[in-house]
Amino acid sequence: MILVLLGIACFITAYVLHVLNPVKLIIEHKMQMAPNSLLFELWKKPPINVYLKVYIFNITNADEFLEGGEKLKVEEVGPYVYQEFLENQNVTWYDNDTISYIPKRTIVFVPEMSRGDPKVDLLNVPNIPMLGISSTLHDAGFFMNFAWTRLVNMLDSKPILNISVYEYLWGYEDNLVHLASGIVPSFINFRKFGLLDRMYDEGENIVHLNVGKNKNMTDEEGRYLSIESYNGSPGMSQWGYREVEGNETYPENTICNRVKGATEGELLPANLDKHAVFRVFRKAFCRAIPIVYKEEVITNNGLLGYLYRMPDDFLYTPDENPDNACFCKKKKKCLKKGLSDMTPCYYQIPAAMSLPHLLDSDPSLFEKIEGLNPDPKKHLSRIILEPTFGIPMNVNSRIQINLVMHHTTHNPRITIFNDMTLPVFWTDLVIKDLPSDMKLLLNLALHIGPIAQMVVIGLCAIGGVTMLVLAVLSMLWTVNQQQEIVTLDRRESCDLRIPLNYGQYTTIRILPAIKKITSKTDLFG
Repeated sequence: MILVLLGIACFITAYVLHVLNPVKLIIEHKMQMAPNSLLFELWKKPPINVYLKVYIFNITNADEFLEGGEKLKVEEVGPYVYQEFLENQNVTWYDNDTISYIPKRTIVFVPEMSRGDPKVDLLNVPNIPMLGISSTLHDAGFFMNFAWTRLVNMLDSKPILNISVYEYLWGYEDNLVHLASGIVPSFINFRKFGLLDRMYDEGENIVHLNVGKNKNMTDEEGRYLSIESYNGSPGMSQWGYREVEGNETYPENTICNRVKGATEGELLPANLDKHAVFRVFRKAFCRAIPIVYKEEVITNNGLLGYLYRMPDDFLYTPDENPDNACFCKKKKKCLKKGLSDMTPCYYQIPAAMSLPHLLDSDPSLFEKIEGLNPDPKKHLSRIILEPTFGIPMNVNSRIQINLVMHHTTHNPRITIFNDMTLPVFWTDLVIKDLPSDMKLLLNLALHIGPIAQMVVIGLCAIGGVTMLVLAVLSMLWTVNQQQEIVTLDRRESCDLRIPLNYGQYTTIRILPAIKKITSKTDLFG
Protein backbone atom coordinates (compact mmCIF):
# COMPACT_ATOMS: atom_id res chain seq x y z
CA MET A 1 0.00 0.00 0.00
CA ILE A 2 2.86 2.33 0.86
CA LEU A 3 4.51 1.68 -2.52
CA VAL A 4 1.24 2.47 -4.31
CA LEU A 5 0.90 5.75 -2.44
CA LEU A 6 4.52 6.67 -3.17
CA GLY A 7 4.05 5.87 -6.87
CA ILE A 8 0.90 8.00 -7.08
CA ALA A 9 2.71 10.84 -5.28
CA CYS A 10 5.56 10.67 -7.84
CA PHE A 11 3.10 10.80 -10.75
CA ILE A 12 1.24 13.75 -9.23
CA THR A 13 4.53 15.60 -8.67
CA ALA A 14 5.61 15.05 -12.29
CA TYR A 15 2.22 16.22 -13.59
CA VAL A 16 2.20 19.34 -11.41
CA LEU A 17 5.73 20.25 -12.49
CA HIS A 18 4.75 19.77 -16.13
CA VAL A 19 1.57 21.86 -15.87
CA LEU A 20 2.82 24.66 -13.61
CA ASN A 21 6.28 24.91 -15.23
CA PRO A 22 7.95 26.49 -12.17
CA VAL A 23 11.04 27.57 -14.14
CA LYS A 24 8.81 29.69 -16.39
CA LEU A 25 6.93 31.06 -13.37
CA ILE A 26 10.19 32.07 -11.70
CA ILE A 27 11.42 33.74 -14.89
CA GLU A 28 8.17 35.66 -15.33
CA HIS A 29 8.26 36.76 -11.71
CA LYS A 30 11.86 37.96 -11.90
CA MET A 31 11.25 39.70 -15.25
CA GLN A 32 8.32 41.80 -14.06
CA MET A 33 8.99 45.55 -14.06
CA ALA A 34 8.64 46.24 -10.35
CA PRO A 35 10.74 48.02 -7.72
CA ASN A 36 13.88 46.01 -6.90
CA SER A 37 13.07 43.31 -9.46
CA LEU A 38 15.79 41.85 -11.67
CA LEU A 39 14.28 43.43 -14.78
CA PHE A 40 14.13 46.84 -13.10
CA GLU A 41 17.80 46.67 -12.13
CA LEU A 42 18.76 45.64 -15.68
CA TRP A 43 16.75 48.53 -17.10
CA LYS A 44 17.78 51.19 -14.59
CA LYS A 45 21.50 50.80 -15.26
CA PRO A 46 22.01 48.35 -18.13
CA PRO A 47 25.15 46.22 -17.62
CA ILE A 48 25.52 45.73 -21.37
CA ASN A 49 28.65 47.13 -23.03
CA VAL A 50 27.53 49.67 -25.65
CA TYR A 51 30.04 51.27 -27.99
CA LEU A 52 29.67 54.16 -30.43
CA LYS A 53 31.94 53.94 -33.47
CA VAL A 54 32.31 57.29 -35.23
CA TYR A 55 33.43 57.60 -38.86
CA ILE A 56 34.09 61.09 -40.26
CA PHE A 57 34.23 62.12 -43.91
CA ASN A 58 37.48 63.95 -44.60
CA ILE A 59 37.56 66.24 -47.66
CA THR A 60 40.70 65.41 -49.65
CA ASN A 61 40.52 68.15 -52.33
CA ALA A 62 39.29 71.22 -50.44
CA ASP A 63 41.19 73.84 -52.45
CA GLU A 64 40.46 72.30 -55.84
CA PHE A 65 36.78 71.94 -55.04
CA LEU A 66 36.41 75.52 -53.80
CA GLU A 67 38.03 76.75 -57.00
CA GLY A 68 35.28 74.99 -58.93
CA GLY A 69 37.35 72.56 -60.92
CA GLU A 70 36.50 69.22 -59.31
CA LYS A 71 33.80 67.23 -57.59
CA LEU A 72 33.98 67.10 -53.81
CA LYS A 73 36.15 64.11 -52.85
CA VAL A 74 35.79 62.51 -49.44
CA GLU A 75 37.37 59.61 -47.60
CA GLU A 76 36.14 57.81 -44.51
CA VAL A 77 38.33 58.22 -41.42
CA GLY A 78 37.95 56.20 -38.25
CA PRO A 79 36.52 54.61 -36.30
CA TYR A 80 36.92 56.69 -33.17
CA VAL A 81 35.28 54.56 -30.52
CA TYR A 82 33.43 55.69 -27.40
CA GLN A 83 31.70 53.61 -24.76
CA GLU A 84 28.19 54.74 -23.93
CA PHE A 85 26.82 54.53 -20.38
CA LEU A 86 23.12 54.88 -19.58
CA GLU A 87 21.45 55.41 -16.25
CA ASN A 88 17.73 56.07 -15.85
CA GLN A 89 17.50 58.49 -12.94
CA ASN A 90 14.75 59.97 -10.74
CA VAL A 91 12.48 56.94 -11.23
CA THR A 92 8.94 57.46 -9.90
CA TRP A 93 6.23 54.79 -9.80
CA TYR A 94 2.55 55.59 -10.38
CA ASP A 95 -0.66 53.69 -9.67
CA ASN A 96 -1.73 53.73 -13.34
CA ASP A 97 0.99 51.23 -14.34
CA THR A 98 3.45 53.88 -15.50
CA ILE A 99 6.80 55.15 -14.31
CA SER A 100 8.64 58.38 -15.03
CA TYR A 101 12.40 58.81 -15.27
CA ILE A 102 15.17 60.94 -16.73
CA PRO A 103 17.62 59.10 -19.02
CA LYS A 104 21.25 60.20 -18.71
CA ARG A 105 23.77 59.11 -21.35
CA THR A 106 27.49 59.74 -21.18
CA ILE A 107 30.30 58.46 -23.39
CA VAL A 108 34.00 57.85 -22.76
CA PHE A 109 36.72 57.55 -25.40
CA VAL A 110 38.20 54.04 -25.82
CA PRO A 111 41.68 54.48 -27.38
CA GLU A 112 42.49 50.76 -27.70
CA MET A 113 39.49 50.24 -29.97
CA SER A 114 40.05 53.40 -32.03
CA ARG A 115 42.04 53.94 -35.19
CA GLY A 116 43.85 57.18 -34.43
CA ASP A 117 44.01 59.88 -31.77
CA PRO A 118 41.16 62.43 -32.08
CA LYS A 119 43.30 65.17 -30.51
CA VAL A 120 46.09 64.66 -33.03
CA ASP A 121 44.33 63.74 -36.29
CA LEU A 122 43.52 66.77 -38.48
CA LEU A 123 40.70 66.75 -41.03
CA ASN A 124 39.19 69.01 -43.67
CA VAL A 125 35.49 69.20 -42.85
CA PRO A 126 32.46 71.37 -43.65
CA ASN A 127 31.99 74.40 -41.41
CA ILE A 128 28.51 73.41 -40.28
CA PRO A 129 27.43 76.65 -38.52
CA MET A 130 28.46 78.82 -41.48
CA LEU A 131 27.15 76.55 -44.25
CA GLY A 132 24.12 75.43 -42.24
CA ILE A 133 22.84 78.90 -41.41
CA SER A 134 23.49 80.03 -45.00
CA SER A 135 21.40 77.12 -46.24
CA THR A 136 18.68 77.91 -43.70
CA LEU A 137 18.44 81.50 -44.98
CA HIS A 138 18.27 80.50 -48.65
CA ASP A 139 14.65 81.72 -48.92
CA ALA A 140 14.76 84.47 -46.26
CA GLY A 141 14.89 87.36 -48.76
CA PHE A 142 17.56 89.69 -50.04
CA PHE A 143 18.03 91.94 -47.01
CA MET A 144 18.45 89.06 -44.53
CA ASN A 145 20.87 87.24 -46.82
CA PHE A 146 22.79 90.43 -47.61
CA ALA A 147 23.31 91.14 -43.90
CA TRP A 148 24.32 87.52 -43.27
CA THR A 149 26.78 87.53 -46.16
CA ARG A 150 28.39 90.76 -44.93
CA LEU A 151 28.74 89.23 -41.46
CA VAL A 152 30.32 86.05 -42.83
CA ASN A 153 32.77 88.05 -44.91
CA MET A 154 33.58 90.40 -42.05
CA LEU A 155 34.42 87.49 -39.74
CA ASP A 156 36.27 85.73 -42.60
CA SER A 157 34.42 82.47 -41.97
CA LYS A 158 35.58 79.67 -44.22
CA PRO A 159 33.27 76.97 -45.61
CA ILE A 160 35.83 74.19 -45.05
CA LEU A 161 37.85 73.96 -41.85
CA ASN A 162 41.08 72.14 -41.04
CA ILE A 163 40.63 71.08 -37.43
CA SER A 164 41.23 68.08 -35.16
CA VAL A 165 38.76 65.25 -34.84
CA TYR A 166 38.31 66.11 -31.17
CA GLU A 167 37.35 69.72 -31.96
CA TYR A 168 34.92 68.61 -34.65
CA LEU A 169 33.23 66.13 -32.33
CA TRP A 170 33.31 68.05 -29.05
CA GLY A 171 33.36 71.70 -30.01
CA TYR A 172 35.46 74.16 -31.96
CA GLU A 173 35.71 77.89 -31.66
CA ASP A 174 33.70 79.75 -34.29
CA ASN A 175 33.14 83.49 -34.37
CA LEU A 176 29.69 83.04 -35.87
CA VAL A 177 28.64 80.74 -33.02
CA HIS A 178 30.02 83.18 -30.45
CA LEU A 179 28.12 86.02 -32.02
CA ALA A 180 24.88 84.08 -32.43
CA SER A 181 24.96 82.77 -28.85
CA GLY A 182 25.19 86.37 -27.60
CA ILE A 183 22.51 87.81 -29.89
CA VAL A 184 19.94 84.99 -29.85
CA PRO A 185 20.73 82.78 -26.82
CA SER A 186 17.31 81.11 -27.02
CA PHE A 187 18.23 79.88 -30.50
CA ILE A 188 21.96 79.12 -30.07
CA ASN A 189 22.51 78.23 -26.40
CA PHE A 190 26.11 76.99 -26.70
CA ARG A 191 29.46 78.74 -27.17
CA LYS A 192 31.18 76.02 -29.23
CA PHE A 193 29.83 73.67 -31.87
CA GLY A 194 30.62 69.93 -31.78
CA LEU A 195 28.84 67.02 -33.46
CA LEU A 196 28.73 64.58 -30.54
CA ASP A 197 28.51 67.42 -28.06
CA ARG A 198 25.21 68.47 -29.65
CA MET A 199 23.95 64.88 -29.90
CA TYR A 200 24.58 64.03 -26.25
CA ASP A 201 23.63 67.39 -24.76
CA GLU A 202 19.97 66.38 -24.60
CA GLY A 203 19.11 68.12 -21.36
CA GLU A 204 16.78 66.64 -18.76
CA ASN A 205 14.01 64.82 -20.58
CA ILE A 206 11.17 63.32 -18.55
CA VAL A 207 9.94 60.06 -20.00
CA HIS A 208 6.77 58.24 -18.94
CA LEU A 209 6.92 54.49 -19.55
CA ASN A 210 4.05 52.01 -19.56
CA VAL A 211 4.73 48.98 -17.32
CA GLY A 212 1.26 47.45 -17.57
CA LYS A 213 1.08 44.37 -19.78
CA ASN A 214 -0.94 44.18 -22.97
CA LYS A 215 -1.44 40.65 -24.33
CA ASN A 216 -1.63 41.89 -27.93
CA MET A 217 1.97 42.88 -28.61
CA THR A 218 1.24 43.85 -32.22
CA ASP A 219 -0.79 46.85 -30.98
CA GLU A 220 1.29 49.80 -29.77
CA GLU A 221 -1.56 51.12 -27.62
CA GLY A 222 -0.64 50.13 -24.07
CA ARG A 223 2.30 48.01 -25.18
CA TYR A 224 4.48 46.78 -22.33
CA LEU A 225 7.65 48.86 -21.77
CA SER A 226 6.57 51.46 -24.34
CA ILE A 227 6.76 55.24 -24.04
CA GLU A 228 3.57 56.98 -22.94
CA SER A 229 4.89 60.51 -23.25
CA TYR A 230 8.16 62.38 -23.75
CA ASN A 231 8.45 65.65 -21.85
CA GLY A 232 4.71 65.54 -21.28
CA SER A 233 3.68 64.96 -24.90
CA PRO A 234 2.84 61.72 -26.73
CA GLY A 235 4.09 63.27 -29.99
CA MET A 236 6.62 65.64 -31.56
CA SER A 237 5.30 69.14 -32.14
CA GLN A 238 8.17 69.89 -34.52
CA TRP A 239 6.56 67.45 -36.96
CA GLY A 240 3.06 68.83 -36.49
CA TYR A 241 1.69 66.79 -33.58
CA ARG A 242 -1.14 68.59 -31.80
CA GLU A 243 -2.19 67.92 -28.23
CA VAL A 244 -5.62 66.34 -27.86
CA GLU A 245 -7.62 67.97 -25.07
CA GLY A 246 -11.05 66.44 -25.63
CA ASN A 247 -12.63 64.11 -28.17
CA GLU A 248 -11.28 66.05 -31.13
CA THR A 249 -9.05 64.34 -33.66
CA TYR A 250 -6.35 65.93 -35.76
CA PRO A 251 -5.43 64.42 -39.14
CA GLU A 252 -1.87 65.72 -38.74
CA ASN A 253 -1.39 63.38 -35.75
CA THR A 254 0.12 60.35 -37.48
CA ILE A 255 2.49 57.56 -36.60
CA CYS A 256 5.49 59.48 -37.93
CA ASN A 257 5.10 62.31 -35.40
CA ARG A 258 4.03 60.10 -32.52
CA VAL A 259 6.34 59.03 -29.69
CA LYS A 260 3.72 57.11 -27.75
CA GLY A 261 4.11 53.37 -28.27
CA ALA A 262 7.79 53.60 -29.18
CA THR A 263 10.67 52.23 -27.11
CA GLU A 264 14.08 53.59 -26.19
CA GLY A 265 15.50 50.19 -27.10
CA GLU A 266 17.22 49.09 -23.88
CA LEU A 267 14.58 46.43 -23.22
CA LEU A 268 11.67 45.18 -25.28
CA PRO A 269 8.69 43.11 -24.11
CA ALA A 270 9.31 39.49 -23.11
CA ASN A 271 8.16 36.62 -25.35
CA LEU A 272 8.49 38.62 -28.57
CA ASP A 273 5.79 38.37 -31.21
CA LYS A 274 7.39 38.05 -34.65
CA HIS A 275 4.53 40.07 -36.18
CA ALA A 276 5.09 43.11 -33.93
CA VAL A 277 6.78 46.18 -35.42
CA PHE A 278 8.77 48.21 -32.91
CA ARG A 279 9.77 51.86 -33.18
CA VAL A 280 12.99 52.95 -31.46
CA PHE A 281 13.08 56.57 -30.31
CA ARG A 282 16.04 58.65 -29.25
CA LYS A 283 15.93 62.41 -29.13
CA ALA A 284 19.09 62.66 -31.23
CA PHE A 285 17.32 60.84 -34.10
CA CYS A 286 14.57 63.49 -34.17
CA ARG A 287 12.13 60.67 -34.94
CA ALA A 288 11.22 57.09 -34.10
CA ILE A 289 12.89 54.47 -36.26
CA PRO A 290 10.90 51.30 -37.05
CA ILE A 291 12.44 47.82 -36.87
CA VAL A 292 10.81 44.63 -38.19
CA TYR A 293 11.44 40.92 -37.65
CA LYS A 294 13.42 39.14 -40.37
CA GLU A 295 14.50 35.67 -39.21
CA GLU A 296 15.66 33.43 -36.38
CA VAL A 297 19.41 33.18 -35.82
CA ILE A 298 21.75 31.38 -33.45
CA THR A 299 24.23 33.71 -31.76
CA ASN A 300 27.88 33.00 -31.02
CA ASN A 301 27.01 32.00 -27.46
CA GLY A 302 24.52 29.40 -28.68
CA LEU A 303 21.36 31.31 -27.77
CA LEU A 304 18.38 31.69 -30.08
CA GLY A 305 17.86 35.24 -31.33
CA TYR A 306 15.39 37.19 -33.47
CA LEU A 307 17.02 39.32 -36.16
CA TYR A 308 15.41 42.73 -36.74
CA ARG A 309 16.20 45.31 -39.41
CA MET A 310 14.87 48.68 -40.52
CA PRO A 311 12.18 48.33 -43.20
CA ASP A 312 13.32 48.75 -46.79
CA ASP A 313 11.03 51.80 -47.20
CA PHE A 314 12.21 53.42 -43.95
CA LEU A 315 13.70 56.45 -45.78
CA TYR A 316 11.45 56.53 -48.83
CA THR A 317 9.61 59.67 -49.88
CA PRO A 318 5.94 60.09 -48.85
CA ASP A 319 4.89 59.11 -52.36
CA GLU A 320 6.33 55.65 -51.72
CA ASN A 321 5.86 55.52 -47.95
CA PRO A 322 2.96 57.70 -46.65
CA ASP A 323 4.15 57.16 -43.06
CA ASN A 324 6.95 59.67 -43.76
CA ALA A 325 4.62 62.50 -44.80
CA CYS A 326 5.04 64.56 -41.63
CA PHE A 327 8.81 64.83 -42.11
CA CYS A 328 8.34 67.20 -45.03
CA LYS A 329 8.86 70.42 -43.12
CA LYS A 330 5.83 72.69 -43.42
CA LYS A 331 4.67 70.31 -46.19
CA LYS A 332 6.42 72.48 -48.78
CA LYS A 333 9.15 70.27 -50.11
CA CYS A 334 10.33 66.80 -49.21
CA LEU A 335 13.91 65.62 -49.20
CA LYS A 336 15.02 63.05 -51.72
CA LYS A 337 14.78 59.31 -51.23
CA GLY A 338 17.20 58.09 -48.59
CA LEU A 339 17.06 61.25 -46.44
CA SER A 340 15.02 62.06 -43.34
CA ASP A 341 14.85 65.68 -42.21
CA MET A 342 16.36 66.49 -38.79
CA THR A 343 16.32 70.30 -39.10
CA PRO A 344 13.90 71.10 -36.24
CA CYS A 345 16.07 69.19 -33.76
CA TYR A 346 19.37 70.87 -34.69
CA TYR A 347 18.81 74.62 -34.28
CA GLN A 348 17.12 74.85 -37.69
CA ILE A 349 20.37 73.88 -39.40
CA PRO A 350 19.25 71.71 -42.35
CA ALA A 351 20.56 68.32 -41.26
CA ALA A 352 19.31 65.01 -42.62
CA MET A 353 19.58 61.39 -41.54
CA SER A 354 20.50 58.65 -44.00
CA LEU A 355 22.08 55.24 -44.08
CA PRO A 356 25.91 55.28 -44.12
CA HIS A 357 27.48 56.31 -47.43
CA LEU A 358 23.95 57.25 -48.58
CA LEU A 359 23.07 53.59 -49.06
CA ASP A 360 19.81 53.11 -51.03
CA SER A 361 19.49 56.86 -51.60
CA ASP A 362 18.50 58.83 -54.70
CA PRO A 363 21.30 58.48 -57.30
CA SER A 364 21.38 62.26 -57.84
CA LEU A 365 22.90 62.67 -54.36
CA PHE A 366 26.13 61.11 -55.67
CA GLU A 367 26.52 63.36 -58.72
CA LYS A 368 28.74 66.00 -57.08
CA ILE A 369 30.58 63.76 -54.60
CA GLU A 370 33.25 61.08 -54.99
CA GLY A 371 34.43 58.63 -52.34
CA LEU A 372 31.12 57.23 -51.11
CA ASN A 373 31.00 53.44 -51.24
CA PRO A 374 27.65 52.12 -49.97
CA ASP A 375 27.78 48.47 -48.99
CA PRO A 376 24.75 46.66 -47.47
CA LYS A 377 27.02 44.30 -45.49
CA LYS A 378 28.82 47.20 -43.82
CA HIS A 379 26.10 49.85 -43.66
CA LEU A 380 22.76 48.16 -42.94
CA SER A 381 21.59 48.02 -39.34
CA ARG A 382 20.94 44.72 -37.58
CA ILE A 383 19.50 44.07 -34.14
CA ILE A 384 19.41 40.60 -32.57
CA LEU A 385 17.04 40.30 -29.62
CA GLU A 386 16.72 37.44 -27.15
CA PRO A 387 13.03 36.55 -27.69
CA THR A 388 12.19 35.30 -24.19
CA PHE A 389 13.48 38.34 -22.29
CA GLY A 390 13.57 40.99 -25.04
CA ILE A 391 17.22 41.81 -24.32
CA PRO A 392 19.43 43.15 -27.15
CA MET A 393 22.25 40.62 -27.59
CA ASN A 394 23.99 41.86 -30.74
CA VAL A 395 23.42 45.28 -32.30
CA ASN A 396 24.78 47.38 -35.15
CA SER A 397 22.64 50.51 -35.40
CA ARG A 398 24.08 52.58 -38.26
CA ILE A 399 23.03 56.15 -39.04
CA GLN A 400 24.67 58.94 -41.05
CA ILE A 401 24.26 62.69 -40.52
CA ASN A 402 24.37 64.96 -43.57
CA LEU A 403 24.23 68.70 -44.18
CA VAL A 404 21.62 69.65 -46.80
CA MET A 405 22.67 72.68 -48.82
CA HIS A 406 19.76 74.51 -50.44
CA HIS A 407 20.21 76.78 -53.44
CA THR A 408 21.72 80.13 -52.41
CA THR A 409 22.52 83.14 -54.60
CA HIS A 410 23.85 85.83 -52.30
CA ASN A 411 27.22 84.51 -51.13
CA PRO A 412 29.69 83.52 -53.85
CA ARG A 413 31.82 81.74 -51.26
CA ILE A 414 29.29 78.97 -50.89
CA THR A 415 27.40 78.79 -54.18
CA ILE A 416 29.68 75.91 -55.09
CA PHE A 417 27.78 73.88 -52.42
CA ASN A 418 24.35 74.60 -53.93
CA ASP A 419 21.94 71.64 -53.99
CA MET A 420 24.48 69.27 -52.44
CA THR A 421 23.99 66.87 -49.55
CA LEU A 422 27.29 66.87 -47.68
CA PRO A 423 28.13 63.68 -45.76
CA VAL A 424 29.41 64.75 -42.35
CA PHE A 425 29.84 61.58 -40.28
CA TRP A 426 28.19 58.26 -39.54
CA THR A 427 27.94 56.24 -36.36
CA ASP A 428 27.61 52.57 -35.54
CA LEU A 429 26.03 51.90 -32.15
CA VAL A 430 27.42 48.48 -31.28
CA ILE A 431 26.60 45.76 -28.78
CA LYS A 432 29.06 42.97 -29.52
CA ASP A 433 28.02 40.48 -26.87
CA LEU A 434 26.41 40.19 -23.48
CA PRO A 435 28.47 40.29 -20.27
CA SER A 436 29.47 36.84 -18.97
CA ASP A 437 27.22 37.05 -15.90
CA MET A 438 24.21 37.91 -18.06
CA LYS A 439 24.99 35.05 -20.46
CA LEU A 440 25.18 32.72 -17.45
CA LEU A 441 21.83 34.03 -16.25
CA LEU A 442 20.24 33.47 -19.66
CA ASN A 443 21.72 29.97 -19.93
CA LEU A 444 20.41 29.12 -16.46
CA ALA A 445 16.96 30.41 -17.34
CA LEU A 446 16.71 29.12 -20.91
CA HIS A 447 18.81 25.94 -20.95
CA ILE A 448 19.95 24.61 -17.57
CA GLY A 449 16.73 25.38 -15.69
CA PRO A 450 14.34 23.76 -18.19
CA ILE A 451 16.64 20.74 -18.60
CA ALA A 452 16.90 20.30 -14.83
CA GLN A 453 13.12 20.60 -14.59
CA MET A 454 12.65 17.94 -17.28
CA VAL A 455 15.11 15.66 -15.47
CA VAL A 456 13.16 16.05 -12.24
CA ILE A 457 9.88 15.37 -14.07
CA GLY A 458 11.44 12.29 -15.71
CA LEU A 459 12.83 10.99 -12.42
CA CYS A 460 9.45 11.45 -10.74
CA ALA A 461 7.73 9.60 -13.57
CA ILE A 462 10.27 6.77 -13.49
CA GLY A 463 10.03 6.64 -9.70
CA GLY A 464 6.25 6.44 -9.93
CA VAL A 465 6.40 3.57 -12.45
CA THR A 466 9.01 1.78 -10.33
CA MET A 467 6.93 2.11 -7.17
CA LEU A 468 3.80 0.79 -8.88
CA VAL A 469 5.69 -2.14 -10.45
CA LEU A 470 7.18 -3.05 -7.07
CA ALA A 471 3.74 -2.80 -5.49
CA VAL A 472 2.30 -5.17 -8.11
CA LEU A 473 5.19 -7.63 -7.65
CA SER A 474 4.73 -7.49 -3.88
CA MET A 475 1.03 -8.26 -4.23
CA LEU A 476 1.76 -11.18 -6.59
CA TRP A 477 4.35 -12.60 -4.17
CA THR A 478 1.92 -12.33 -1.26
CA VAL A 479 -0.82 -14.13 -3.21
CA ASN A 480 1.65 -16.86 -4.22
CA GLN A 481 2.70 -17.42 -0.60
CA GLN A 482 -0.92 -17.79 0.48
CA GLN A 483 -1.50 -20.41 -2.22
CA GLU A 484 1.55 -22.42 -1.00
CA ILE A 485 0.20 -22.45 2.56
CA VAL A 486 -3.18 -23.70 1.38
CA THR A 487 -1.48 -26.47 -0.61
CA LEU A 488 0.61 -27.42 2.38
CA ASP A 489 -2.53 -27.69 4.55
CA ARG A 490 -3.93 -30.40 2.28
CA ARG A 491 -0.85 -32.65 2.25
CA GLU A 492 -0.33 -35.78 4.47
CA SER A 493 1.61 -35.38 7.67
CA CYS A 494 5.39 -35.50 7.38
CA ASP A 495 8.53 -35.19 9.43
CA LEU A 496 11.12 -32.52 8.80
CA ARG A 497 14.66 -32.92 10.19
CA ILE A 498 16.35 -29.56 10.70
CA PRO A 499 20.01 -29.43 11.72
CA LEU A 500 20.83 -27.48 14.86
CA ASN A 501 24.41 -27.75 16.19
CA TYR A 502 27.15 -30.15 15.24
CA GLY A 503 25.81 -33.64 15.31
CA GLN A 504 22.31 -32.64 16.40
CA TYR A 505 19.00 -32.47 14.51
CA THR A 506 15.51 -31.57 15.47
CA THR A 507 12.51 -33.24 13.92
CA ILE A 508 9.30 -31.37 13.22
CA ARG A 509 6.16 -33.26 12.35
CA ILE A 510 3.62 -31.37 10.31
CA LEU A 511 0.08 -32.69 10.50
CA PRO A 512 -2.46 -32.28 7.61
CA ALA A 513 -4.40 -29.36 9.09
CA ILE A 514 -1.34 -27.98 10.94
CA LYS A 515 -3.26 -28.72 14.08
CA LYS A 516 -0.31 -30.19 15.87
CA ILE A 517 3.43 -29.96 15.58
CA THR A 518 5.64 -32.28 17.64
CA SER A 519 9.41 -32.27 17.80
CA LYS A 520 12.22 -34.26 19.35
CA THR A 521 15.95 -33.97 19.42
CA ASP A 522 18.27 -36.91 18.71
CA LEU A 523 21.99 -37.45 18.19
CA PHE A 524 23.46 -37.65 14.73
CA GLY A 525 23.96 -41.25 13.60
